[in-house]
Order: sequence, then C-alpha cells, then structure tokens
Amino acid sequence: MPALRSPEFETATAEFLHVDSIPLQLASTRPRLGDLKPGFAQGVRKVHTPNLSAVFYLPEKRHLYAGIDTGELRLWDFNAGARKQAWLLIGSHKGSITCVIAVKHASTIDAAAGLVLTGSADSSIKLWDVKLRVQETHVCVQTLVGHTGTVTSLVHKGACILSSSTDCTIRIWKAVQGRGMLIYPWFEPQAVLVKMGGWVTCMSYAASARVGDFGTLYAADAAAAIVKINPCIVDGPNVWKESSQIQWKLTGTARDPRAATPLAFSRVHDRSISHLRYLAEEGLVVTLAFDNSMRIFNAVQSSVKCMVVNDTGGPFTGLEHDPIRSQLLLLDRHHLHVWDLATDRFVARKRISQQPLLAIFKSSGRGEYGLVSATAVTIWRVEQDLDYRIVLGGHTGPVIAVHAVNGAVGESGSQDYRVLSGGQDNTVRLWDPFEMVCLRVLRETRSELTALTFFAAGNSPITGHDDGSIRVWNLESGTCIDLQHHSNTVTCLAMAQVSAADELLFSAGFDGCVCVWDVRAGASTTPHLMHHWPAHPGSEILTILHDPMKNAIITAGNDSSVRVWSARLYEQLTKHVGHVGPVTCLALDGNFLLSGSEDCTIRLWGLVPAARSGEVRSTTPLQASMPLKTLKGHKAPLRGIVVLPDAGHVASASADGRLLLWDYAQATVLRRFQHAEEFTCLACRQEANELLVGTMQNSMLRFPIEVSEQDAPQTDGAAWPPG
Repeated sequence: MPALRSPEFETATAEFLHVDSIPLQLASTRPRLGDLKPGFAQGVRKVHTPNLSAVFYLPEKRHLYAGIDTGELRLWDFNAGARKQAWLLIGSHKGSITCVIAVKHASTIDAAAGLVLTGSADSSIKLWDVKLRVQETHVCVQTLVGHTGTVTSLVHKGACILSSSTDCTIRIWKAVQGRGMLIYPWFEPQAVLVKMGGWVTCMSYAASARVGDFGTLYAADAAAAIVKINPCIVDGPNVWKESSQIQWKLTGTARDPRAATPLAFSRVHDRSISHLRYLAEEGLVVTLAFDNSMRIFNAVQSSVKCMVVNDTGGPFTGLEHDPIRSQLLLLDRHHLHVWDLATDRFVARKRISQQPLLAIFKSSGRGEYGLVSATAVTIWRVEQDLDYRIVLGGHTGPVIAVHAVNGAVGESGSQDYRVLSGGQDNTVRLWDPFEMVCLRVLRETRSELTALTFFAAGNSPITGHDDGSIRVWNLESGTCIDLQHHSNTVTCLAMAQVSAADELLFSAGFDGCVCVWDVRAGASTTPHLMHHWPAHPGSEILTILHDPMKNAIITAGNDSSVRVWSARLYEQLTKHVGHVGPVTCLALDGNFLLSGSEDCTIRLWGLVPAARSGEVRSTTPLQASMPLKTLKGHKAPLRGIVVLPDAGHVASASADGRLLLWDYAQATVLRRFQHAEEFTCLACRQEANELLVGTMQNSMLRFPIEVSEQDAPQTDGAAWPPG
C-alpha cells in the first residue's frame, strides 16, 4: 500500500484557536542523576531547568498531573482561582517520570480508584493518594519494584496493573483480595506476561460497548513488533468485577521469525514505534513511529488500512482521538494535524509552537486539547464546521500579499486563473486554481519581500523588497532579474495596460516616488526603467492602483490623501482628501473609487470624467475633492478592499480579523466574518466566487462570498452623508 503524504489534501475544514497557556516555572528541588560535573570540586553542580516528561489529564476533576524530568510529580488544578493556581508538588521518584495515569474516583471495578500511578526511569512504579497531605508531599501508597529498566507505560484495569519497560517485559501486578475494609489496595507481582524482542515502548487498552467485550491490550516495542493480549474471566459469571479471576492471554496470529510470540500484525514500520492507540469502537489500531509515519490497522482483519508519512520532515510525537467526529489529532515537533478516519485524509494542519511538542491530551472544554512542550502546556480549541476553509501547506511566516490572476491572458494565449502569495518567510508560492495546492515555491535570500504582483503575459511573478529593489522572476528556472531605483522599501506594485501594445509595471514605496517599468524580456529587450516622479513628496506611498477604463494611476499613503495621475502624461489630475489616517488599500467600481484607511473607515470617491479617448482629463483647475460616502464598520485598520463585479458588492478586511461584505450603494453590511487571526491582505477569486485572506499567523483563508436571503442588511455601520 503506498504511503499518503499530507500535501495531498487541499484545504482545512478545522481551525485552531489558542485558549490558555500554563508555563512550567519551577526551581529544581533536587539534582538529576549526573548533574555533578566531573573534574570539579564536590558540590559544584550543573544548572538544570526542570522539563515536563509526562502528563495525564483527569477531566472529571479538571486536574493535570505532570511528571518532571527531575523525578517530581506535580498537579495543576484548573478549578483553583487564577491567583491560587500553581504546580503543587505531590512527591518524587529518584529518576525522571516517564508515564502517569490517574484512575477515576467513580470506578467501581478498579482496585486503584482515586489513585495516581507513575512510572519512572528508576525502574519503580508508585501509587499516590493526592487527597491527603503529609507535611510537604502527598501520600505514596505503595512502590512497586520488579522491572530492571525504565518503566515506559502503565495500564490499570480491575484488580490488575500492567506495566511495560525497557527490560523488554510486560508485567502484571494484582491487588491482594480481602482488603476491602482498608483504605488502600496492595498490589503484588503476579507474572511476566510477555518478553518481547525489544524495549516495550507503549501500550494501549480499550473496550467497546459491545456485550461480552472485556477489551484488548496492544503493546509495541522498539523493533516495531505489536502483540495483542486479551483478558479472559476464568471463574464465575461472564461479568467483570474487581474480584474476578482474570487471565491475560496472547491472541496474535501473525507469525514472525524474529519474534518468540505471535504478533497482532506483520511488521510494517522501519523503526521503533513510539505511540500506540487502540480505538475499540472504530475497530482500529493506530501507531506512530520514528520512521516519520503513522499506520492505521484494521484490528478485526489484522491488516493495514492506511499508511501516512509526515511531510514536515520529522516523526509524529503525539496522538489523541476525537470519537464524536471520528478524527485523530496528531502532533509533530511544531504542528498539529487533524486526520479524518472516515475519508482517510488530513483535513487541517497548523504550525502551533516554536518549541518541540511532546504530547497531546483531551481537555475538559468542547473541542479543547492540551499540547505539551518541555516548558509549558498550552490549551487549544479545534473549531469545526467553519464558514471558511484554510489553505494548507503554505507559508511559515506572515502572508503579506495574495494575488489572483482572474482570467488574464497568459503567455500561452489562454486565460490564467492561478493564485500567488508572498510571505515574510521570503517565499513566493504559486497555487493551482482548482485544488489550491502549492505548485511552485520561489525563495528570496537577499532581502525581505514586501510586495507582489503578476505579469501574466510574461508568466512572471514580480516582487518588491525592503532594500528598494524589484525582482522579475522566471517560474521555470527560479531565477530573477533585478530592477533598482527606489531608495527605500517598495510597498506596492501594479501592472497597467496603458495602450494596446504596452503593459507597464508601476511601483511605489517609502521614498514617495512612483516608477514606471517596461518588464518585458526578450531577445531585443530587457526590463528597464521608463519614468519616475515624486508622487507624494516627503511621505510614504502604501498602495497603488490602475484604472483601465480611464487609464489613470491612483496612489495613496501616509499623508492620508488619494491622488489620481494620468498613466501616459504622469500629471496629477485630482486629489481626494478626507481620511484622518494613512490610506492602506484601494479598489475601483466603474466611476467610483473606494479607499480603506488606518482610521478604520472606507470612503467612496468620484473619479474625474474621461475623455472620448478613454483617458482622464481635468475640466476644472486642480482642487481637492471630498468623499461621497463614508462606511464605518471596522474597528481596526483596513488591510484590503476588493470589488465583486458580478454582484456589485465590496468586501473589506481589517487587522482585527473582521471581513465585511458591503452593499455600498445602500450603505449596508450584508455579511460578516470574524476570525481570531490578524488579517494582512485580501484578494478575490472571481471564477471560484471566493475571497482569499492572508494573516499575520501564516495562514491563507478561503471565504465563500455568496449572500443568502437570510443575510439581513445591517445599516448601523455606515454613515451618510459623511460627517
């Protein structure tokens, strides 16, 4: 079976929202083994920062139990007030804690109900009662000693504790009967259940709701072998009780010449298995391994159902199951992935953390999960059933520009609908217009990318940079031609068809100048500067736009004004004044110009009339004009405006994650979208009837722009006339 890779999915149907962070701010109370520096005087020790090594969350009590690599077991109580919350010390092992489980208080068949069990690198297992306090620590009920290696995982069921270790064994510990009147149970070693060919790395026990199903235990080792163990009741009625006599039997059927016992499945991983989860209701077994892959097995047929390779270049490090949606949540060092078991594909992925992620657990809130790194636990909520989709496999830095070609005639003479995006990760990405998968990545290494457009006739992305340079890219070779004239950052670019034969590039930036470039490249010509002029002297230009109907260039920037220029004579035709903050974006709808500003408003202007030739002309002496209308609906600076030509509506995006769809003629908001991330740019895909939005958090989002009959107009966000 070929392995799937995560780029083969298209866009996400889930989003990840940060809820809370719990930093591990502890001073080590005891040194780790080996902290004494060799060659130094006695008592001189290395400075060690405690790190999380194992966690377990008990949702019934909202308690998070954390094992520390110094051997300490600590508790975080989510029920405590913010001022009282702290990592409460429960007790310590002599070595790093490697596994933690807490048994529900309400359990009637579990001998260790209400206790916390920990395994450690010191080869011991400890049972803790966290209800009582003895001086500075809680009660250690019992210490189980028998393993000769690190205890790697624990399972508790009925009167039995099962433990695995790097000594290659799985051991059973049984509660002694006749202690019902005593406060705590007492566990004694019963047997070595199985000795595997490698270190036993993980175990998973689960039972379905089917009558007569007492569950199944699966265990995996460092040699990628998986064994299957079933509990059987050998006395009394076929009902599991605490006093039931249980036998655990190996029931695997796959023969392997390297294994002394039959295996549950044939070996398919190339390296050690790190995580294993048995999904009883789904009838599936999921494994993660250091070969950077996930395998999903059919537990009934003992066969491989699916194989998935992590394309981020590292192994998966954590696994959790959402039984309601039949999904898996997978961690790698920096990302959180959502895998749909019904369709066998990824439906979401996001880079969550700069620090390596170690584990994931299900939290108490609906759709909330805790992600564990070495120094913190962060709580994230997974939002499903979104009214937008997330483009996956994209930028690793803020998305600063999105460009939709929208049917322009390309180099081959056919219409082009591709999408391009630019990010602060200094890449330009070319996207397939049908599947929205990344087709090509261009990487800039010399300066920060600040602007992006596309020259369709030459099949060339064009980028502006913070060093004042402009680069014309070759998509085939990944090479570029440098253009240099601006003395400061290039902030905006626009292609303009100024005549039937000439399509020119207009650029502007922090130097307040507009430059005109011929970017055609051929045997007899190379890209070169044609003209330049100071459009906003002493100020910074933030946005530029070409009006093809009137052959005009429109500029705006930090001086709060909007200026209109002849695209052939480069003369100023008019100046629009009314904003009280920098103008960040522009859009055209016929004879109307819309501008968005950091004053959180959108203003509507009338352009100067056009001559019969189609070029704008000024019939009166140059004077400043006032806005025809002011739209107020945003509460943060505007980052993009686009006109939807089929409907005549306008979409606007602001830095607070708000996307509004306007009927600007009626001064009404038709639809609102709200997102947790900060929006940075906006584009419209006309053929797909959707909006593309880039964010500061590295995402590219796809919003549908249909306006249904249920979308009631909202007029409280507009002002007419301007006040």
